[in-house]
Amino acid sequence: MNRSIMSSKVRITALLLLVAGIGYGCSADRVTYEGKDHIMFSDESYDLGVLDAEEWFEIPISAMRSCDHDRNIGVEVLASRSNAIEGLHYTIEQNTLRIPAGKLTTELRIKANPDNIALTDSLGIALRLVIDEEYKWDEYGIEAEVHLHKCCPMDMSLFTGYCKLTSTWIMQYMNSDARLVRTERDPNDENTIIVRDMFYNGYDVRLRFDGRERLNPIMNFDEHVIGSTGEAFGTIYGNGKLMMAEPTGYTSYYGTCERFAVQYATIYVEEVGTVGTYVNIFEWISDDEAERIMREGF
Repeated sequence: MNRSIMSSKVRITALLLLVAGIGYGCSADRVTYEGKDHIMFSDESYDLGVLDAEEWFEIPISAMRSCDHDRNIGVEVLASRSNAIEGLHYTIEQNTLRIPAGKLTTELRIKANPDNIALTDSLGIALRLVIDEEYKWDEYGIEAEVHLHKCCPMDMSLFTGYCKLTSTWIMQYMNSDARLVRTERDPNDENTIIVRDMFYNGYDVRLRFDGRERLNPIMNFDEHVIGSTGEAFGTIYGNGKLMMAEPTGYTSYYGTCERFAVQYATIYVEEVGTVGTYVNIFEWISDDEAERIMREGF
């Protein structure tokens, strides 16, 4: 999948310049920008989620106005400010680009090799446009940084099986640090897992995975009954049902490469009040590790 990232900075700036330099073309109804011609990266920073070594990413380069002739652009890598290595971590398709006559944009194409990028790496490429002085714009400059982040393919089977659940709820109310649970695919939703007996036996929770934004995978869940107030607190409050819902201001997320998920959950009792907001960390483990925990404990 090609990604073309356009920053709001350029859109807003272009609008401001349009207002400042309004002119009219051949049609009286057509408003055009007639200020100075500038060429720049469309943003100052790009984050690329690297999944496939054959995937090309497009870094857009924009001009403020179209011309009746082609404009040639060079792109250089600033080695002293880059720690990603060309040929090892990434490849640039070509360093000489062209904005064709009548056009406003072109793209620098980059692909990266996830096999040579570790999860803990923080790799960056510093780029600079090589253009004539007349095209430069002092307010924004001609440089950009590209950051490479390793990603792993989504596979829901990675989030099934035995799981170590560490939870501030467990620590506060269950006299333990963690709990061994099992998860399985929801037969009615391919992107959802079922956490069996998450806190208390007989009360399951469904977690829904959303990986549409590769660098921002999130997790959602519906309201659940997770236990009884009698089991949790030793007495009955309200209707006796202990509820869990998504809190305001917190986003639950997961990591495919590391096989973990972090869930923020507000726990409450209807018509009584909120107990608090708690964090639950799921770490999927092997069957052998689960058997060891069952024998020896955490």
